[in-house]
Amino acid sequence: MVLYDTVSVVIASGGTASAVADIGNKTICGLLIPALDSGSLTFQVSNEPGGTFYTVKDKAAAAHTIAAATGAFAVTSDDLTEVSGYRYIKIVSVTQQTAARTFIWVLK
Repeated sequence: MVLYDTVSVVIASGGTASAVADIGNKTICGLLIPALDSGSLTFQVSNEPGGTFYTVKDKAAAAHTIAAATGAFAVTSDDLTEVSGYRYIKIVSVTQQTAARTFIWVLK
């Protein structure tokens, strides 16, 4: 039996960035995304919780983006390879949310 851990973070009402998720030494298996107002999600990472956070981009300098819709959904570790290996991660919405939104990282 495989046991999974979770880490929840919230984008506050009127906000665009989540609190910092401390992934620790776990492997990211997925991300549960709540219903959003609209927009897409990007990610910021750091090597320390209070350090400078950097937007995750590909080699063409485009931000790694997950297109978000108005319904809740999940993405797998295949969609999150760009943030794998980082301990501290923030989720960033390109649009402000009208209510608090809770995201759940699934880890093992």
